[in-house]
Formats: sequence, C-alpha cells, structure tokens
Amino acid sequence: MKMYTYVIPRDYGFAPNPYLGYCTLATCKPRIRKGAQIGDWIAAYGAADSGIRGKLVVLMKVEETLTFDEYWEDVRFLKKRPTFNRGMYRAYGDNIYHHVDGEWVQEESHHSMEDGSINYANLKRDTSVDRVLIATEFYYFGNNAIDIPNKFAELIGSGRNHRVIDDEKLINNFMDYIKKKYNVGINGVPYSKQIGMFAQYSGK
Repeated sequence: MKMYTYVIPRDYGFAPNPYLGYCTLATCKPRIRKGAQIGDWIAAYGAADSGIRGKLVVLMKVEETLTFDEYWEDVRFLKKRPTFNRGMYRAYGDNIYHHVDGEWVQEESHHSMEDGSINYANLKRDTSVDRVLIATEFYYFGNNAIDIPNKFAELIGSGRNHRVIDDEKLINNFMDYIKKKYNVGINGVPYSKQIGMFAQYSGK
C-alpha cells in the first residue's frame, strides 16, 4: 500500500470528481493514474495561492481501474458524462474520452475549448495514460478542506510534482485518524467553483 500526494491548484469537482457515489480520477495527473494500484490512497492538498494551502481537499482509495472506453460505456458512469442542463456538478462530469473509429473523442467539457471543440493540449496529456481510477471509499472536503496534524506532515503534498509515500504504518495511522473524525463521501463543495459560472481549463 502506498499514498500518492499532490497539490491540487484548481478544484471544480472535475479532477477528482466525487459525485454520484464514486470518486473518479479520469483526467490530469497521468503519472499517478499510471502508477497507483488497487489499495493505494491518493491525497490532494490545497495550493499556495488557494487560501487552503496544505489542507486536505480530497482523499480516495483506488478500488478499481478502467480504460477510457470502458469508463465511457459503463452504465454506472453514464451520468458522469458532462451535460449542461442538469446542474453545475453534472457540467463538470469527467467521463469525456472515448474512441470513435480508432480516434480519440473529447466531449465538450471542462477540458475542451470554450466553443466545445477539442483542446488538443488537454487531450494529449489526459490520454497519455489510458486509465481511470475509481473509489467508493473517499473523503471529499472541497471548500471545507481540513488541517492535518503535524505528526502526519510527511503526507502533505507540496510543489509541482506528486510524492509517493510507502510507510504503511504512517498511512494506516493517518487513515485511522481520518476514519474516526470524518464521514466517508462528500463533506464540502468545490473551492474553485463560482456560482452560475462554468470554467474551461486551457491546459496551460
């Protein structure tokens, strides 16, 4: 068991996406999506300019992995396909990649261009690893991001790159702490989201 920790510079409920009973990481962080194995934990912390620097935004346990095409076709995740008339959380759906006639399709989404056309920078990075991470055991804090006790400071993500922690005793102690204090599931709303406004990420 390992823990992958990183800084999340933007949080729209897109990557990771904590909605509809599953926390999924289907875009961004290709190295984490490639390396994380079943049973590993992924933890994202607030960035320096976010107002929640060093606080835990989301924590998810990898329980399943799928290819993008498998994710697209799986009936459990049809509602994670972006739609723009069912509320903002549905607009930020992360089920956006699949193949048609052997070519990648990028659905209109947070990672497409403003006119809905393909953002090739995002497509290239996201599909460089054809793997979606899926969790049902997760803690999403969003704007209610939590402080971590100093004894677990080693787990806090910092800098541009992710870190991998392989100290199982430390991870287990941390998870015991989290499980005693917090409820599994959604405990906040995305800290970057602005009411009534939808944002696209340029990939830069």
